[in-house]
Amino acid sequence: MNTLRLLFQQKTESRLLLTVSRFLTSIFLLLLLALPTLAQEVEPTVELGEVEVKADRIIHKTDGLLLYPSEQQKASSRSGYSLLQQLTLPNIRVDEVGHSISAIDQRGGVQIRINGIIADKAEMLSLDPKSIRKIDFIDNPGVRYGDGIAYVIDITTRRANNGYTLGTSLTQALTTRDGDYTVYGKWNTGKSELSLNYSFGYRDFKGIRTEETAHYHLNDGFIYTIQRNDLASRNRSLSNQMKLTYNLADSSRYVFQASLSGDFSHVPGDFSQKQIVDGTQTYTALEQQQSQSSSPVLDLYYFQQFTPRQSLTLNAVGTYIGTQSSDSYDEGSPYRYNVDGRTYSLLSEAIYENRLKPFTLSAGLNYSQKYTNNEYTGDVSSITPMHHNRVYLFSEIKGTWDKLRYSAGIGGSYLHYRQQAHSYDYWSFCPKAALSYNFTHSLQLSYNFQLNERTSRVAMISDAAIRTNRMEWTVGSPDLKPNRETYHTLRLSYSNTRLQAYAQGFYKKCPHPNMAVYERTSDDRFIYTQRNQKEIDALHAMAYASY
Repeated sequence: MNTLRLLFQQKTESRLLLTVSRFLTSIFLLLLLALPTLAQEVEPTVELGEVEVKADRIIHKTDGLLLYPSEQQKASSRSGYSLLQQLTLPNIRVDEVGHSISAIDQRGGVQIRINGIIADKAEMLSLDPKSIRKIDFIDNPGVRYGDGIAYVIDITTRRANNGYTLGTSLTQALTTRDGDYTVYGKWNTGKSELSLNYSFGYRDFKGIRTEETAHYHLNDGFIYTIQRNDLASRNRSLSNQMKLTYNLADSSRYVFQASLSGDFSHVPGDFSQKQIVDGTQTYTALEQQQSQSSSPVLDLYYFQQFTPRQSLTLNAVGTYIGTQSSDSYDEGSPYRYNVDGRTYSLLSEAIYENRLKPFTLSAGLNYSQKYTNNEYTGDVSSITPMHHNRVYLFSEIKGTWDKLRYSAGIGGSYLHYRQQAHSYDYWSFCPKAALSYNFTHSLQLSYNFQLNERTSRVAMISDAAIRTNRMEWTVGSPDLKPNRETYHTLRLSYSNTRLQAYAQGFYKKCPHPNMAVYERTSDDRFIYTQRNQKEIDALHAMAYASY
C-alpha cells in the first residue's frame, strides 16, 4: 500500500512539474512577444547626434572595380560623362565636351551600359547623376562580351516612379564650324518609362592643307617622283539621330525595353584641289566625294529574375544600312565611280546566370547573321554580295576563395563566310582566365589570360579594285581569313579613395594576322591590300597613376 501511495505521489508531482513548466514557458514566450512594446514604452528617449556611416567607395573584384560615387560627386556632375570624368577610372579617357569615352592603352573599345543595357550618347547625356547607385568597372570582360571590348562600364541607377525630365546639350566650337546639339525628354509613370532623344551635328572645315612627296621605285630601277600639294579644300558633314525608347521594369522581377532609332548622315560635297608636280609637268587636279546613308535599328531587350540567384537575359537587334556615295579624282586622267550599298543584320543573344554559393555561373548563346551587297558602277564595275553567319557559345564562372579572386570562361564559335566563289567555315576556341590576390585591402596582384578571334573588316574582303591616284590602287582580298590573338596581362595595382596606380606588363601573340601588303605589278602599278601573314608578337609595359 505504501508503495502504491509513493508511486501515486511521484506521478502527481511529475504532472504538477510538467504543468508548471508549460506555464512558465508560455509566460516566457509572451514576455518575448511583448518585449519590443514594453521597451518602447519603458525605455527613455535618447537624442543622438549626427551619425556618419562609412563604407568603402572602391571595392576590388576579380574582373575590375565596384565604385560608389559620393553625394558630392553626384551633385557636381551634369551628366553621365561628367560623373565618369570625376571618377578617373584607370586607363579610361572621358571627353565630356566631345561626348566620347576611350581606352588610353588602346587595347580595345569601351562599352557603356546603364542597368545592364548598352547605352548611347543621348542616354548618357540624359542620365541624372543623383540617381546613380553604383558603377561596375570591368577591365577584364568575360567571354560573354566577345572580342574587341577591352573595358565595360555598367552604371546602376534608381528610377523615379513618377515625373518627367527635359533637357538639352549644346556644344559649339568657337574657332571652327563644328557643332553638336541634343534634345532629350523622359517621362515616368509607375513601372513604365518613355524617352525620346534627337541629336543634330554638323562639321564644315575649310583650308586644310597637306603636302605629299611620293617616290615610286619602278621595275626598271628608275625612281619616279610625284608631288601633291593642296591649294584649297573643304570637308562638310551633317548627321541626324533620333531614338524612341519604352522601358517597363519591376526592379525585383523583370525589365523589358524596346527602342527604335534612326541615323541619317550626309556629306554634301567634299573636295580637295591639288597642285600636281609629275615629272616635268605641273597641273591642277580635283578630288571630290559625296555620300548619304540611313540606318534604322530595332533593339529588343528582356531580363527576367527567376529567383534571387537565377536570371535570364535576352537581346535581339535588327539593323539596316543603306549607303550611296560618289567619288572622283582626275590626277593623270579622269576617274569616277559610284557605290550603292545595302546591309541587313540580326544579332541576338541569350544569357543565363546563377549565383551559386562557391561561385557565379553564367552561360549563353550568341547568334548573328549579316548580308552585305555593295554595287560599284562607273570606272569600278563590281558586285560583292557577302554572307556572314556566326554562332558563339560560352560559359564562365567567377568566385572568391579567401583573398584570391578567380574567373574562368570558355567560348567556342563557328563562322561561315561566302562571297560568290570565295567561302570558308572557321571554328575558333576562346578561353579566358583571371586570378587576383589582395595582399592588403589596397594592394592587389592580378593575372589575365585570353584568346580572342579577329575578323577582317568588310572593306578589305571586297573583291573591288579602286584607284587611289595615278600610281596607287586599293584592292580587297576576298580570301582573308579570321585569326586568333593571345593576351597575357600581369598587373600590380594600388588604390584607395584618392590614389589609383598600377604597373602592368602586356604580351600579345598573333599567329597568321591580317597585315598590310604593298605590291608592284609588272606595269608599275602599286597595290595596297592585306594578306594573312606569319605572326606578330608584342610586349607592352606601362605605368599609370591618378591622384
